[in-house]
Amino acid sequence: MTNVKSITLNRMKMITWRWLKMNERTVEFAAEGVAGAPNILRPVGVDVLEDVSVTANVKGGSGPQLEELLKDAHTIGFKVAEGVEVEEPIRIRYDLEDGVSTFEKYAVVVGDNAKVTLIMDVASSEGAAGYAAFLTQVIVGKGAEVNLVQIHRCDTGYHIIDDFGAEVAEKGAFHAIQIAFTGKENDLGGHVELQGDHAETSIHSGYLTADDHVMDINYYANHIGRECETDIYTSGVLRDNCHKVFRTTIDFQPGAVKSSGEENENVLLMNNGVTNKTVPTILCGEEDVSGEHGCTVGRLADDLIFYLESRGIPNEAIYEMMAKARLEATIRQIPDQKMVDELVDFNNNL
Repeated sequence: MTNVKSITLNRMKMITWRWLKMNERTVEFAAEGVAGAPNILRPVGVDVLEDVSVTANVKGGSGPQLEELLKDAHTIGFKVAEGVEVEEPIRIRYDLEDGVSTFEKYAVVVGDNAKVTLIMDVASSEGAAGYAAFLTQVIVGKGAEVNLVQIHRCDTGYHIIDDFGAEVAEKGAFHAIQIAFTGKENDLGGHVELQGDHAETSIHSGYLTADDHVMDINYYANHIGRECETDIYTSGVLRDNCHKVFRTTIDFQPGAVKSSGEENENVLLMNNGVTNKTVPTILCGEEDVSGEHGCTVGRLADDLIFYLESRGIPNEAIYEMMAKARLEATIRQIPDQKMVDELVDFNNNL
């Protein structure tokens, strides 16, 4: 039997009323885990990062208790030298087995004016149950660009925690995509420090949560430099009796003049049994900034359903079609056509 411990994840930067039960999430998770056995394809231009401790202070979005849980976890390091633009993605594939507790960290350092994409695809064998926790810590150099893609399609007995953190220098760009198709519990986190002037980040996520499963997300973007930009967009589908909480915070520090940030979420409710909670937050320590947030939650519009039914499409088929379209829109943001084609096919066959 797996030993478990209670840990707190995804705590908001500024908490709200306790009775809402949205400030954080406490879970029972594996107390220890072993290193995974991923299949890694490291393309030309990506070197092994020998000193993985250089990213140790990069904060993630899930919080310090996850960092403590993973403090002794095996760390895999990648390095891209200054000025190198890597054409092929780093590809990481996990096929998790039943009863396994997997803990793994990634340290990524990208030099000035370099570019790289990292794709992590986490799957499991059919009927598998277990725990897996990942933390990816990234340092983005001046004028560099990093694309991080994290995909989860484990079977419905798995509890996944996937967290990332990034520090972005002047004119650097960090783009993250997280997609969760399945899994009993998915806890996703992200923390981005826009340290240099004209730094930017985008975080796009898509999810399908069903049965009595749980989806819990916490993203935080901290604007420190001048004229920085953040775009956070989440598109999800909730069905049956699932439970979802989405927390997102854009924080404008004093001196982050002319910076801008936008948070948006679009949630399709497939039936009335779901629980959906959303907490978009903008914190301003600087006056000369622009921050926006919006959220669209609900069922499909009656006029859209009427139009499609008049074309001979049954009501249930309409909802299934729209659910797949929500996920496909996020899939197509991935900057790798091979991965896009594979996931579109996987989505269509769910």
